[in-house]
Amino acid sequence: MLHPDLEVVKDCQSLISDWLTALGLELKSSKTKIVHTLNPVGENKPGFDFLGFSIRSYPVGKTNSGKNNGKLTGFQTFINPSKANVKAQYQKIAEHIESLKAAPQTRIISDLNPAIRGWSNYYATVVSKDTYSKLDALLWKKLWRWAKFRHPKKGKKWIANRYWLIDKGEGWRFSDGVLKLLRHAETPIRRHIKVKGTASPYDGNWTYWSKRRGSFPHG
Repeated sequence: MLHPDLEVVKDCQSLISDWLTALGLELKSSKTKIVHTLNPVGENKPGFDFLGFSIRSYPVGKTNSGKNNGKLTGFQTFINPSKANVKAQYQKIAEHIESLKAAPQTRIISDLNPAIRGWSNYYATVVSKDTYSKLDALLWKKLWRWAKFRHPKKGKKWIANRYWLIDKGEGWRFSDGVLKLLRHAETPIRRHIKVKGTASPYDGNWTYWSKRRGSFPHG
């Protein structure tokens, strides 16, 4: 639940706990905590993770400050991929590459592209560009080690020419000449635009809603 008053949140937590106790259930302390996106609450640091996203606010100056009803808040809230999910994405990819040491390059590209595309699209509406770039850098190092393992007696230039191609404007791309490995960072960031405050699906404005459904199929 969300509420601007900490005491109200604590009262609600107590009421929920009592209600669950009557049912023979309980709130697990390991999974239940009260947090603030900007300030620490007790031993809990600012921000929280939810559904793979990390939500946290940071104090900023007037130039970059967010607004609430036209008034400066003094902070900005950022939503990023959570550290746990970033780590899980890399581990998943790295372990798959390890399992394909003897597989052809085409197999690696075919297997990894759906994983890269799906994960990147999930985070395409939040602050993800830096995370994408860091993942791509780690992936490049992993693929380089994979290539060197396959050809321990070959030089760097030979390995690079064998497994990487230069795309105009895109630099070195892991490619077999037909398929190329996707990069997380080439996924465009699409900011979610809030529905207009006075708009309703029942207001008869089919032009607005059909256009919005085309750009934002989930509302």
